[in-house]
Amino acid sequence: MTEASEDKTKRKYLSMLRAHPWHHQHSVFYSDEPTSIALLDDMIAFKQLLRRRHPQHPFLIRIQLLNREKKPQAFLSILAPARIEDIQDIADKTFSADVVVLGRVCTEQRLERMASAIKVQKPHNLERFFNKHQVRRWSLLNKHLVMNNDV
Repeated sequence: MTEASEDKTKRKYLSMLRAHPWHHQHSVFYSDEPTSIALLDDMIAFKQLLRRRHPQHPFLIRIQLLNREKKPQAFLSILAPARIEDIQDIADKTFSADVVVLGRVCTEQRLERMASAIKVQKPHNLERFFNKHQVRRWSLLNKHLVMNNDV
């Protein structure tokens, strides 16, 4: 029996989520919800600068949707092994509009709750939000630093 694309994406993301000790989560939000439609284009330069400035850290980046008061907004969820001090500066230099960067410590329990939610919930419809045929919902920067390279 073949594996559905949605299941394969979940499986690969969850294996990376569990493959490395992620200790900090950063979230990058646009200040104005409607401008988050530019996320796919803006995140290219953001990821390049993040990778260049921090070659010693792997980053697990996931595009997510937040739907507050029927106003959908795309944002980046970034898992890192440590707090990235200059992430707001990197975002300010690379995003086309004002962004807010929030950060918090990731405990084992938080990571397990994230994994459980991803496992059972249907993924956000990024294709409809961005009006694109196919959207890569996650990426791993500096992959060579993650011990389990089975992706």
